[in-house]
Amino acid sequence: MRRLELVAPLLLITLVAFALPITVHGDEGAASESGSIVGNVYCDKDKNGVCDCEEGGIKDVQVKIFAEHCGGTALQAVSTDEKGNFAFESFEPGTYYVLVDLVYVCGGRVPTTRNCRQVTLTAGEIVTLPAFGYSEFGQ
Repeated sequence: MRRLELVAPLLLITLVAFALPITVHGDEGAASESGSIVGNVYCDKDKNGVCDCEEGGIKDVQVKIFAEHCGGTALQAVSTDEKGNFAFESFEPGTYYVLVDLVYVCGGRVPTTRNCRQVTLTAGEIVTLPAFGYSEFGQ
């Protein structure tokens, strides 16, 4: 009789345990995992549209990211660091447009590459854009 008393509570605990929902942590939003877009703005001394090793980045240039086209209301704006690098982090998968704001590329600089780029970002991806080139002051 004692043996039957022990089996009944174990059976009840087993049934309750299997009836409870199971939550797996770490997979939430895996399909929509955010990604990043990084790039550089540089001084294209030879004006050939190719970033050469000796050509340095341009500091404090404003770069903007848009959802639909280059223009309108930006989702975010960042400034380049001392080496001309910038990053847009934690963006959902999708198509974005990255624009170097020419107002912030001071006095006399002329683009030697396109200043707007379309980017398709997938889940968890880090996209490195081709560098944005600008001629030296007054050239």
